[in-house]
Amino acid sequence: MKNNQEQLSTLLQSIEGIVWEADTVMGQFTFISDQVQPILGFSPEEWLSRPGFWETRIHPDDRLTVAGYRQLLNGGMKRISLEYRMIRADGDIIWIKDNVSVVYKGDEPVLLRGIMLDNTITERLRVLEHLERDMLQLNSDLVPLQEVLSNYLRGLESLFPQMHCSIHRIKNERLADGVSPSLPPAYIAAMAGLQIGENEGSCGTSAALKQQIIVGDIATDPRWEKYRPLALGHHLHACWSNPVIDADGEVIATLAMYYQEPKLPCEEELKVMERATALLRIILENRQKAEIISEANLLMLQSQELAHFGNWRWDIQHDIVNWSPALFTIYGLDPRSFKATFAGYQELLHPEDRSRVYQLIENVMKTKQDAEFEERIIRPGGEVRYLRSWAKLKSDQNGIPLEMIGACLDITERVGHIAVIEQRTRQLLEISEQNTRMMKTLHALERSQADNTRILKVVAHDLRNPIGAIKMTASALLAKPGRTDKEQEMLQIIQRSAANSLELVGDLLQMQGRPEELKKEPVELGAMLYHCTNLLRHQAEAKGQRIGLQAAPVIIAASREKLWRVISNLTANAIKFSPAGTAIHIRLETKPQGIVIAVADQGIGIPPEMKDKLFDMFTEAKRTGTAGEPSFGLGLAICKQIVEAHAGRIWLESQPDKGTTFFVELPMQ
Repeated sequence: MKNNQEQLSTLLQSIEGIVWEADTVMGQFTFISDQVQPILGFSPEEWLSRPGFWETRIHPDDRLTVAGYRQLLNGGMKRISLEYRMIRADGDIIWIKDNVSVVYKGDEPVLLRGIMLDNTITERLRVLEHLERDMLQLNSDLVPLQEVLSNYLRGLESLFPQMHCSIHRIKNERLADGVSPSLPPAYIAAMAGLQIGENEGSCGTSAALKQQIIVGDIATDPRWEKYRPLALGHHLHACWSNPVIDADGEVIATLAMYYQEPKLPCEEELKVMERATALLRIILENRQKAEIISEANLLMLQSQELAHFGNWRWDIQHDIVNWSPALFTIYGLDPRSFKATFAGYQELLHPEDRSRVYQLIENVMKTKQDAEFEERIIRPGGEVRYLRSWAKLKSDQNGIPLEMIGACLDITERVGHIAVIEQRTRQLLEISEQNTRMMKTLHALERSQADNTRILKVVAHDLRNPIGAIKMTASALLAKPGRTDKEQEMLQIIQRSAANSLELVGDLLQMQGRPEELKKEPVELGAMLYHCTNLLRHQAEAKGQRIGLQAAPVIIAASREKLWRVISNLTANAIKFSPAGTAIHIRLETKPQGIVIAVADQGIGIPPEMKDKLFDMFTEAKRTGTAGEPSFGLGLAICKQIVEAHAGRIWLESQPDKGTTFFVELPMQ
């Protein structure tokens, strides 16, 4: 008998689940197998010596499970299977499936016996799948991203109650947009903006290396050296991080799991991390695409509004027409009161265009070929607008038309301009074409600095004479009486364009100068400054500006013509970029190292990001003047070339909206 008892005990202890026996109210256990230690973390002695201990370990949300045991007794049932969560000794949560039987003595129940099986992995998987479905649904409903992420992390934390989760988006190689339902807000805020890289905590290192980083003890791990006081100050002792990598191989976020004690992940926790990372990739990529589409739609609507361009879609089967907001604006209609249909669109056409446009649309339906055409519409107020329209047919696999899509561009202003242009004489058209070809050549010159020398020769030999001819022809035509106001205006535009082009050609040719080509002579700078500024004074007065000059007589060896060009260019720039009513001050000072000429204005100033580019040849740092004067981006580069050829230097000081001062320093000899 004794041997039988020992064999029975050995058998019970070998069963994978927790074998137990207790009184009918589960208050006092009379037997519990050793499996209670690895599954729940308590010894059999603790369990047996404390009445009511079982109920204290049931998860608060599952306390109604106790009623299930009482139902077993009151209902005359002999066995029942119950599922509930229990709290382990270490605070973790496990799912229990308890198969319970009643032991009767006569008709009276005297004992309960059962086997508690650890069902945690299965239940966590079920909960995780349910959580993932909910999060994907929330994301598809375009619930705010912060809310979706917070709900997901909260669900993950419910699986492992000791765990604290966070997500950080990665922007510009830094942690950003931190989300966590349980970590201290001060900690999340402190992590925002941190640079990613090796030894930059778990998340920073994970993002930089694009791999999982497991830190079991923050207090000793070198990757947390910079941030150890921050983490330990918030009682965080372990951190595991996974990078969220998009389809392009870029890290877009990191998922982190923290614990308040040193800890390495178990196999189940690693699997949950991998699943969570995969889901976060889907959520974040989908949200990025949705944001891109939303921004693109907004930009498209704004662009359509600015360009007077609208699009439409016609459901042929149901005769339903959808217009973009810009198209309603083009037609001068209120989308709240006008319902678009094909017949309604026909009524808005100019009577002379209805038959032609109807035949065009019919032809698209028959031939299935795209169409491009012009049409006129009449707005409710009677105004006629000219449109250029496009139409494209979409059919099913059997060739049956399903819908037609298209777009309309309001070209009314262009039609008006074309009518004016058609009234010009052939001579004006030829001049305009020559000017256009010349400007294209000059723009090509700007884009090709590598071929600068060759192109300059082309400019010198092929452009100066025709541009001069254009200017002279325009001047001659202006002198002839009988011109209309429009022709006078066009000729003046051509004349000004030719003058500007000649100035640009002169600047380009000046670039060929080299230091050895300088022909120096004694130059009295004070007198030269006086004559130079006097010639530009009328230009300043035309803009309501005044020029002040302060110069003492001083003679240096220099190229008079080239130095004149520097002062003229700097003064002209001061006039160009200064508003009316301001002053331009020019002063000449003698210093031990030579002379310094300063040209100061009270103009629009130069932004810091443009300063380093101003003296570059063909610089992009060019702006129009305060009165719309053009800028070619060559003048300052040529000034620098001339000054340096004189063994001098040129620099500037500027404040946006307050003014700019250019300094030219030249040696005395």
